[in-house]
Amino acid sequence: MTSRNRNASPAEPTVRQAIVGRRTWLQAALMVPLARASSGFAQAAGYPAKAVKMIIPFPAGGATDYAARSIGVALSELWRQPVVSDNRVGAGSTIGTEIGAKSPPDGYTLVMGIPAGVTIAPHIYPKLGYDPLTDLLPVAGFATSPLVVVVPADSPFKTFAELVAYARANPGKLSYASNGSGSLPHLTTEWFLSLAKISMTHVPYRGSAQALPDLIAGRTQLMIDIIVSALPLIEGGKLRALAVTGAQPTSRLPNVPTVASLGYPGFASEQWYGLFVPAGTPEPVVRKLERDVQAVTQDVRLRGQMWQRGAEVAYLTASAMQAMVRTDSLRWALIARATGAHAD
Repeated sequence: MTSRNRNASPAEPTVRQAIVGRRTWLQAALMVPLARASSGFAQAAGYPAKAVKMIIPFPAGGATDYAARSIGVALSELWRQPVVSDNRVGAGSTIGTEIGAKSPPDGYTLVMGIPAGVTIAPHIYPKLGYDPLTDLLPVAGFATSPLVVVVPADSPFKTFAELVAYARANPGKLSYASNGSGSLPHLTTEWFLSLAKISMTHVPYRGSAQALPDLIAGRTQLMIDIIVSALPLIEGGKLRALAVTGAQPTSRLPNVPTVASLGYPGFASEQWYGLFVPAGTPEPVVRKLERDVQAVTQDVRLRGQMWQRGAEVAYLTASAMQAMVRTDSLRWALIARATGAHAD
């Protein structure tokens, strides 16, 4: 051993040095993820330490805004920190969703996710500035609501069958409103028109709050809208509900049939609501958000508020939400291809 050491080149490491060096390198390599995990857990332990911003990709006054603000209030009460609503409007919810996807991944920006910006947009916008499946992380789902086919209260159409019969006899004469080109109501209506083999003129608005007054005034003849937006006007006698798009009737409109039951089996479309964060948000923060959303969805007051507007609180874990998003995206890809629907 002494002779071997004496003959070794000064620049040549000994076996012992090589082993020690490799051990040090391995320890350092292992410390990197441990340090990151420790940092993430530290962030989660004190989270949130300040106001949290929630990006809402539709205008104030509509279904998405109502659902987002409801969950935001519940979370702010749990956290004792403000949840600040930030309505970023345009392009069928894609502008707000993209802003959220490109925000700092620190847990202080939440994105209100809905089908329009997450599972429909990739299939109707040729140059989308984000990839919902890779740029956003699902946190949790918290509610669903059906859509409802509505006409003005003074419309000559008393039933869904009358509406369809007139549209078939008068191609292109009726116009339908939507809360935005590329929105769930837009794609749902196009899907139905394709199945029924009828044509109507699409009139897109920037949100339900803008579309519904024109519908009531008769500037458009019908709308398939999310029930959360339309229900107060139905109950107030301003709109007439002809059908709902859920797989089952809704308890808020028990006498209104489903579209599927009126001769279109398999037709079902519902709005889901979920919270997302930018990709790269520390996993411990995401897990805390997931648990906190689950906690507030147990609140009887929140459930009652959502039910009053026609929505049903339905909690989904992050993993379940991710699976649902992928399935929903495939479905809307097929519908967009079959109907030729695209963003105007």
